[in-house]
Amino acid sequence: MSDIKDDTLKTDAPAATPPEPASQSAFQAHEGVPTGEFVALTPEQTAARKRRNIAIGLSLLAFCALVFVVTVIRIGQNFAEAGAV
Repeated sequence: MSDIKDDTLKTDAPAATPPEPASQSAFQAHEGVPTGEFVALTPEQTAARKRRNIAIGLSLLAFCALVFVVTVIRIGQNFAEAGAV
């Protein structure tokens, strides 16, 4: 066995400094921090959200159906070319 020392874990970088307090930082962004505030939607906004969600769901369903149909047709063509049908 050799007595080779591995110094790869040693770094000369300084230790990470703790974040500045909020009062001293230049930016006061709190993205992703829960604030406990909620937005009350109007009935028009709720209806618009419901219509949008239905449209997205139907679009997703149509896309899945299109991919399925194209896949079935292409597999059928491959079988027909190979003479398996």
